[in-house]
Amino acid sequence: DIANSQNLRVEMLLSSEIKHLDDIAKIVTLLSIPTFLVLHFGIVAPYGKHSNSSSSAASRSFGPLINAKLAWIILESPNLFWVVWSFLHRDDDMFGVVNASLLSMFTLHYINRSILYPLRMSSSSRPVPLAIAVSGFSYCAVNGYLQGQTLCRGIAYPDDYLHSPRFVVGATLFLVGFAINLHSDKILRRLCDQRRRDKMSDYSIPKGGIFEYVSCANYAGEILEWLAYSVACKNFAAVSFLSFTLSNLIPRALCHHKWYSQKFEDYPKRRKAVIPFLL
Repeated sequence: DIANSQNLRVEMLLSSEIKHLDDIAKIVTLLSIPTFLVLHFGIVAPYGKHSNSSSSAASRSFGPLINAKLAWIILESPNLFWVVWSFLHRDDDMFGVVNASLLSMFTLHYINRSILYPLRMSSSSRPVPLAIAVSGFSYCAVNGYLQGQTLCRGIAYPDDYLHSPRFVVGATLFLVGFAINLHSDKILRRLCDQRRRDKMSDYSIPKGGIFEYVSCANYAGEILEWLAYSVACKNFAAVSFLSFTLSNLIPRALCHHKWYSQKFEDYPKRRKAVIPFLL
């Protein structure tokens, strides 16, 4: 009876934990709607190639500029913090091979995004407004908590799910998206380095890989990653991550596409913004 009582208490705690995480995920998903509307119809965040596209007054409202490498490290760092914290405080009774595999996908992306990507950035990368870094940090703090806690304490996947079509397709497409993201970043980095070597102040048209089909191949790869991740995870936390990714990257990609099209008369007409042949 004592053992049954303890098991019931554990089940109730886990049920309470996943409800708490699901509630946060639903709020994040709802917030992705106004986020999309503001970024699509309202402001263009003044960093990167759009750092000079806003008025000087609007740009100043985003605060002082900080080094791009430092900004990206600060912005993305909460994800790895929560991966480590959640893993160290995991529930061993529910954290199986599937949980570990899904957490590894998330970790793989953010080892690249928060460590390797900033270190590889060109020294000529344009600085980032403090408000952009702070807003990104805030979202990543919430999302890192959601993903880490859901996979380490919220949901127990059966081991045989590892061989299910849903998981296999999701994991495979995640790796494809990750590879696209890496390759596209490499192309953009080469263009940036070439511009610095040749002492050019202007941008070039990216070519090769998925850039032959879309203006923002790096975004296309990242969208595919988190779509595939949400398919494999089949939980609210992963869906909220996908929805917020779309709400940020699609408006940004449309801005990039418009910028390229206006700047280069010979810009390929058949290229889409971020989804090949569609958008």
